[in-house]
Amino acid sequence: MKKFNELNALEAVTLYKTLDLTLEAETILNNNQDADLETVSWPWNRPPRAWEHTSYAYGFISESISGSDNLPILEAKNIEADNRLKNNQITVSLDFLRAYDYPGNGKHRVLFKFNALNHLNGNVQNLSFNQTFAIQEGQRAPISGYPLFIGLNTGQELVQFDVEIVNVSNDNDDKFLETMESGVVKNGMTLLNSVNPIIPIITEYATGITKMIASRNKNREITAPKMGLYFGNTPTRMKLSKGVYIAIQMSNPDQFDWSKWNYNRSYGTIRSTDGQNTDIPHNYFVFSISKTN
Repeated sequence: MKKFNELNALEAVTLYKTLDLTLEAETILNNNQDADLETVSWPWNRPPRAWEHTSYAYGFISESISGSDNLPILEAKNIEADNRLKNNQITVSLDFLRAYDYPGNGKHRVLFKFNALNHLNGNVQNLSFNQTFAIQEGQRAPISGYPLFIGLNTGQELVQFDVEIVNVSNDNDDKFLETMESGVVKNGMTLLNSVNPIIPIITEYATGITKMIASRNKNREITAPKMGLYFGNTPTRMKLSKGVYIAIQMSNPDQFDWSKWNYNRSYGTIRSTDGQNTDIPHNYFVFSISKTN
């Protein structure tokens, strides 16, 4: 499956018509009336929609910050790694998932898949957790601190996360996912200090579900970021620490200034420091990391 920025204008028009996105298809055609659509590349002579971006900005809120209603957000590459988490267990939870602009309108059925690597006794185990959420356009999923992995083993170098978010528009798949919401990993994946033989089965099941849903007509992958949170001080890498990570889908993350945003405890939202924005005008998700007790 091609990403949005890999499609030429003709492929985009064809795709959007199959997704019932007639307005988006007509906009591309109107902006390229005298062009060979096969040679016009993304963003097809029009500003890209929020769900078409393939880049990400990553912010971080430290767990240790206290005494303020407005918490500063730092660039995740500029924080210090917490080496106390080496060869330790962490808990990963999903705190926010915002559908600022997804394909279509109204309420979206969203398949959220979170992959991780579990480092245990010199072995690396693939983990995959997925869940579905109903989200109204412009709002956030009805979750707070939703557990993903409890007791994830970090290893010595890094933790690695892959995320896939799929907008489900196929009616049959929508009904199928309703039944999946009562699945075996609904309340998060609890890991042990020994190899659990059931984990590969659950992971294979979750991966298969996501591939099947994403390949269906009218369903569309919104984004699939890959993250490595490292120990050490390499400036180009995100660091692993206890706190909150904010992942924003956008076009130019190198131009995003985190100092102009903070997290307001009273409102429970990310707000601009100038007071003009009560939430970030982008699709984003937020996950937190804490040490497992």
